[in-house]
Amino acid sequence: MSGYVEESLANGPGGPRAVIWTQGCQHACKGCQNPQTWDTDKVIELISADDLAAKIMSNPNHRGATFSGGEPFLQARGLAQVSRIIREKKGLNTVCYTGFTYEELIGTRAPDAALEFLAEIDLLIDGRYVESLKSSDPSAHLWRGSSNQRLIWLKPDFLYAERPFQGNVTEIHVSPNGAVVFTGFGGQEFQV
Repeated sequence: MSGYVEESLANGPGGPRAVIWTQGCQHACKGCQNPQTWDTDKVIELISADDLAAKIMSNPNHRGATFSGGEPFLQARGLAQVSRIIREKKGLNTVCYTGFTYEELIGTRAPDAALEFLAEIDLLIDGRYVESLKSSDPSAHLWRGSSNQRLIWLKPDFLYAERPFQGNVTEIHVSPNGAVVFTGFGGQEFQV
């Protein structure tokens, strides 16, 4: 795990959500907002599927979890297990961002356990980030960094249960140790 925030409203529908950033990504998209997650040899925090699921479920406000990257499908088997646990024990849903396309994930060259993980995901947001297709308009593309990325509702019941989209937002989270995390898709530029 590369990062974690509680109670996000910016990273997918049906919040508040736990957001988990995975470590390792081979896509190396130009303009990626998380290039620190690319290194597949770097270990930030090792956590078991059971412990991550328990962490997500420990917050009674969470309605689901969002996996982002890095590339979550490089850890598909473990994240499938997390998603299964939180759904079975608390009825929580799963959103996953991936640089792979859906077609790549169901194809013969898919990462290990990709189909297992896909079976546990409610909303897949697929496709590599393309910097030239980003918009600064917060209402331009729902929960996506660039317009080529697709929303694929793998469990349609989740779609019908969610609130109408009001526009992308950017959140600022401050952790107890003072670390600051900017997350979301508001299109705003920040200077620190």
